[in-house]
Amino acid sequence: MLSMERSEIIKQLFEVENWSISDLSRKFGHSRNTIKRYISGKNADYERTKEYERPQGDLIKEIVEQWYKDDLSGPRKQRRTGQKIYDDLKKDYGYEGSYSTVKRILRGVRGKAKEVYIPRDHQPGEYSEFDFGYAKVKVGGLEIKLAIHCYQLTYSNDIFAYTSIRETQEELFESHKLSFEHFEGVSQKIRYDNLKQVVKKVLRGSRREEQESFQTFREQFGFEAEFCEVAKGNQKGDVEGCVGYVRRNFFSPVPEFETIEILNKELGLWCKSLRKKRKVYGTDQTVEQHYLKEKFHFLIPPKSSMVIGKRKIGKVSHYSLVCIDHCYYSVPTQYAYEYVDVVMGAREIVIYHKTIEIACHQRCFEKGKQVFDPSHYIPVFMKKPHTLLNSKPIKELPDVFRRFFEKAYHKGNSTVRECVRILELLKTSPISDLEVAIELSMTYQTYHYDGVKNILDQLLKGNQSIEKLHITNPRLKIEIPKVDLKRYNALISEGDN
Repeated sequence: MLSMERSEIIKQLFEVENWSISDLSRKFGHSRNTIKRYISGKNADYERTKEYERPQGDLIKEIVEQWYKDDLSGPRKQRRTGQKIYDDLKKDYGYEGSYSTVKRILRGVRGKAKEVYIPRDHQPGEYSEFDFGYAKVKVGGLEIKLAIHCYQLTYSNDIFAYTSIRETQEELFESHKLSFEHFEGVSQKIRYDNLKQVVKKVLRGSRREEQESFQTFREQFGFEAEFCEVAKGNQKGDVEGCVGYVRRNFFSPVPEFETIEILNKELGLWCKSLRKKRKVYGTDQTVEQHYLKEKFHFLIPPKSSMVIGKRKIGKVSHYSLVCIDHCYYSVPTQYAYEYVDVVMGAREIVIYHKTIEIACHQRCFEKGKQVFDPSHYIPVFMKKPHTLLNSKPIKELPDVFRRFFEKAYHKGNSTVRECVRILELLKTSPISDLEVAIELSMTYQTYHYDGVKNILDQLLKGNQSIEKLHITNPRLKIEIPKVDLKRYNALISEGDN
């Protein structure tokens, strides 16, 4: 092909200088027909008017296209490769062509199958997106696989991440609540996949039947839920990239932490530190600059919210225990045989009876484990003092309680009933402080409620004065000496020796 400049020279020589076509042909070394095309202004390049004949490719094209479409509906990792398609064609259809022909057809099919996307525009505070990811972490010296809960604001690109051992609905609610604290507000809409923790049933179009617990949780915080089409995770592409970013930058190489709680604290601080470092895609502004604009458009979460978690109904057994997720939790004995409402949080179990909270326990994940609050059994202990020593609720307490009750038991049932009330102090005092008070009371041979409470108050308040006691049993003669803390130090020294 001649340059535009050469083409103009040929035209000028022909029209102005009256050169003949033969002269121009000899001068520039082109055929007469080519010179004529340049003079007429047409493209002198060779133009193919007929497609190549590809007999082998034409025979298999429709088959390859159909196989490719069929594979798209199956698992991604089980789709046929080009080599597998080539082998199947030879085996099933007696194909005699080359592998390069199969590759050429596949390139054409894949090019047609690729989607074209349209950039989205989001308003401040309008959307955030959620997705799960996974990473291996060393916790307490053991390598375990954790689920990563990832959140990303679509306007400012600010992110938040949280890890959990299990992908339960309770953990999902916990991570949501923590993300709201991290972002200092709630976006108007949150976009999800069709997670089983969120979606009960996929209906026609964009409609979904939500899980009842999730719907209650969502209405409590006031945001709307929006769901991707089935198998269309790219519709929340921002957070899809966030999962990979967190895994590559925080979890690579495999980090090590003493506990998951420490891990999550470090992870939250790391996410916050990124605000000044990262820039919003397509702009020169940092994430922090966009986030400061966006935070004023968030929904304000309720100041006093209900307990967050999955809800269920349980029945209390004759042991005053209710079974929750294969574990057993105690409630006050007056609710035995009753039906109760249970809120299963990520870290705690809260039990209600007719909207009144009757028990709260740290959640246990050991199957079949019984979790007791000994104060729940005080009315029964008062009626049956002989059950005190061998009861499971008491064995769950530190050993000093057992020793205290054994000595009180030998002093008579009235003394036992009196000191059972000491369990009530667990409701208002840390168990470690009550341990010290009981240990000191035994050195003074004091085995009654008022005596232990007086020692406990002196320990907590630093008050060395003896307070007035309210004796409920007039037959008891009680003398409470001034507490000498040096005696407890001596006890510790003797124990060390």
